[in-house]
Amino acid sequence: MDKEKVIFVLDIGTRSVVGLVASAEGKQLTIIGEHTVFHKTRAMIDGQIHDIDKVAEAVMEVRQALQAKTGMDLERVAIAAAGRVLKTSKIKVSMEIDPQKVIDDEMIHGLEIEGIEKAYKEVNNHFKQDKTLFHCVGYSVVGYYLNDYVLTSLKGHKGMKMGVEVLATFLPQEVVDSLYTVVKKCGMTVSNMTLEPIAAINVAIPEKYRLLNLALVDIGAGTSDIAITSK
Repeated sequence: MDKEKVIFVLDIGTRSVVGLVASAEGKQLTIIGEHTVFHKTRAMIDGQIHDIDKVAEAVMEVRQALQAKTGMDLERVAIAAAGRVLKTSKIKVSMEIDPQKVIDDEMIHGLEIEGIEKAYKEVNNHFKQDKTLFHCVGYSVVGYYLNDYVLTSLKGHKGMKMGVEVLATFLPQEVVDSLYTVVKKCGMTVSNMTLEPIAAINVAIPEKYRLLNLALVDIGAGTSDIAITSK
């Protein structure tokens, strides 16, 4: 099996730690192995890590079980964070472009990053009196704009001005740091991080159905997360 196509993911929850190993072929995922370990103590409360060593023990147990099942050395892991103390910021940015140049993925990605950076400054400036730093853990594109008209995709178009509206989501730095510390104590690195409702909605509600204005609720042992699609 191509190791580059193998994905290892962890759900570090209040009640348990769930690990999943899958192989990605395009947009198709094939499950290779799954393992669940329940916390023996209240190492996590309301989705927040309280005892790093105890949570790391559970994560290590999951990793070792899945390595035994799959015969692979799982060194990189994707994780999702609960949104108990999340902050969101909706930002719209735009830029003038060469009307003769075809818009490509690099231009779109650059514009989205500009929006995230602007949202980051806005959130951290708003909470600077609390001396709490916030870290971006995920974002969704609300809409694209070409010459101020709404489009579902900018790629391949030409115009005078391109824009994007992003909904960026942030968690306190200490929440993010504790997750990264647990992963590091287990001898792994984080390959990707997102929010639980963002991860769930990408699996449970295909993009073509999101025009129906739906709500997805993830009811966990310590937190319940919600993701809402509109228009």
